[in-house]
Amino acid sequence: MKAVLRLMVVMMIVTSMLLMAGCAPKISGAVKDDTTVTGTSKELAKTTSDVDEYQGPKLRVGVVNFQNKTPSKVLGIGEAAADILGTILQKTGRFIVIPQQDIESIMQQQHMGATGAVNPDTAAKMGEILGLNAIVTGAVTAYSEAEEGQDMLVYKTKKQIARVTVDYRIVDTTTGVQLMADSGAGIYEKGVGRVLGMGGKSTYDSDLRDGALRDALTKAMVNMTKGLGKRKWNGRVAQVEGRSLYINAGEKSGLQVGTKLDVYRAGKAIIDPVTKMKLGTTETKIGQALVTQNDLGDQADMSIAAPSSGTGFSAGDIVKLAK
Repeated sequence: MKAVLRLMVVMMIVTSMLLMAGCAPKISGAVKDDTTVTGTSKELAKTTSDVDEYQGPKLRVGVVNFQNKTPSKVLGIGEAAADILGTILQKTGRFIVIPQQDIESIMQQQHMGATGAVNPDTAAKMGEILGLNAIVTGAVTAYSEAEEGQDMLVYKTKKQIARVTVDYRIVDTTTGVQLMADSGAGIYEKGVGRVLGMGGKSTYDSDLRDGALRDALTKAMVNMTKGLGKRKWNGRVAQVEGRSLYINAGEKSGLQVGTKLDVYRAGKAIIDPVTKMKLGTTETKIGQALVTQNDLGDQADMSIAAPSSGTGFSAGDIVKLAK
C-alpha cells in the first residue's frame, strides 16, 4: 500500500511539473524578421545578382497601397502588403523606394482617386511630380488561416497556417503603359505546443498575416526584379535656372558627374485603335546635357546638368542616358 501511495505522489508531482511547463505555449517557426519560410529569399538574391549587370542609375519606384479584396476584408492587409513590398524592394539595393506617405499625399492633393486605382493618366502624373520610373500596385484577393494538430498523451501540438493570394502590376510612369502583371500565393506556418490543454490558446496574430504576405511578395519580387530590370532609367528636369538644368536624380540614385543625358519633350499619347489602350507617348529629342554636380538636396539625390546642345528646356522634360 505504501508503495502505491508513493507512486501516486510521484505521478502527481510529475503531472504538476508538466502543467507548470505547459502554462506558456511553446512556439516555433520563422521569426517576424524572416523574409520567407519557403527559401524564396535565396532565389530572389540570385535573381538580383543575375540581372545586376546594368550599372546605370537606380530606378525610383513607388508602391501604392494594395486594394483589400479579401472576402472577409481582413483588417489592414492592403497597407501591410504595400509596406512589406516596399521593404523588400529597398533591401535589393537596386531601387530608390518613395515612402508610402508621400505617394498618398500626392494622390490626395491631385485628386487621383481611390487607393490602388492607378490608371495611365494618374501614373504619368505621379511620375512627373515624384520623379518615379514605375509604380507597383495590386490587390490582396484571398486570405485564410487554419489550424492542424495532434494529441500525444498529455502533450498536444498545433500548427497555425496562413495562406494569401496577391495580384500585382507594374506601371511605367513615363508612358502610363503596364509593364507586367502577375499573381502569387504565400504561406506561413507557426507551431504551438501545449500540455493537457493548458497554454497555447489561439489569438489574433499579425505575424501569421505578415509572414504569408512576405512569402507571397518575395516570390513576386523574383519576377518583378526581372521585369523592372528591363526598364531603362529616365529622369525629369525638375527646374531650369539660366543654363542649369536641375535633374531629379543624383549621387544616391547612382547618377555620376560627367554622364551625358539626352533631353526629350513628351508629346501626345499613342492609343491602340482596337483596344483603346495607351501604348506609349511620343517623344521629341530637344537637346543634350552633361551632369556637372550630383550631390544636391537633403539626401544628395539631385544634380545639375549643363546643356551642350539645344534650347527651350523646361521643367517636366525627360532625360535619358545618352546612347
